[in-house]
Amino acid sequence: MITVRKYREADKENLQKICIATGPGIKNERHRLSQLALYCDYFADCEPENIFIAADEADNAVGYILCCTNFAGFKTAMKKHYFKFTCRYDIVKWLMCRAELIMDEKLFKDYGAFLHIDILDGYQRAGVGTRLMDALLALLLEKGIKGVTLGVGSDNVKGVSFYKKYGFHVVKQGPGFYKLGIFTTERQQTDREKQHET
Repeated sequence: MITVRKYREADKENLQKICIATGPGIKNERHRLSQLALYCDYFADCEPENIFIAADEADNAVGYILCCTNFAGFKTAMKKHYFKFTCRYDIVKWLMCRAELIMDEKLFKDYGAFLHIDILDGYQRAGVGTRLMDALLALLLEKGIKGVTLGVGSDNVKGVSFYKKYGFHVVKQGPGFYKLGIFTTERQQTDREKQHET
């Protein structure tokens, strides 16, 4: 049975393992370190209150959802620490992420948050992603944050399908990627409609 709960510091090692296991094919140690710096460590180090874990029966993380609600802090941290670290190991990724930062900053003004979600293969397509999304959207609503965005590769057919089914819509499209967004009020409306149907 999977439990969705708030992140604890002891989860960080499992977060890192999931980040690597679910990321694009890791080519070498430099690529691995770059992946962690950009898609895991900032959130665990700087915004742990915005992380939810999907834990198995032994209470080990098998999936997570990470969220940034402080873009100014994220941008500063990226430039001062994580981007410099990534530049040393993966210059192409560094250039791509700097461009993405500019794009995300514009979207952040409209939505107020962005997320990453990753679940190990053996636990996908079992409702875990929906439960993680529900937990995060409830937190954002409680905080008065109007919405959240995410990025996904356009070739990730299952991922795109899941996000759209959940209620996300495409807000920007580029070569090989989509940026999708959802407002917390949209999710509330969907939940009300489902309750009405039952």
